[in-house]
Amino acid sequence: MRRKLPAFDVLVDMARNDPDRLETLRQKLTQHVINNAQTDEKKRRLEGLQFQVDMERRRAGSPLAATIRISEMMCHSLADLHKSMVTPLVEESDPANQNRTADVLRFPVFAED
Repeated sequence: MRRKLPAFDVLVDMARNDPDRLETLRQKLTQHVINNAQTDEKKRRLEGLQFQVDMERRRAGSPLAATIRISEMMCHSLADLHKSMVTPLVEESDPANQNRTADVLRFPVFAED
């Protein structure tokens, strides 16, 4: 079952006049997404992600700080995804990189005067 968000103006009014009700709505919608995950693994990952988001919200000193922290989490995650797509594991899959050797050189020891 797909849930609908209230109109934007209603959400703004809730934020200004009834923040507890808005928080309850947020929790219900979040739990709905988690409960409807297609697999148990996805459900666990969503629960873990929600735990991280909740911890960042608690650690932040204000709603704006929480927004910035969560936005940074998203940016780091997107950067990691981008890196994994742009630079695949070339070193591990390239046989030429697996048998590298190096000569270890000794530095001369100088006697102290």
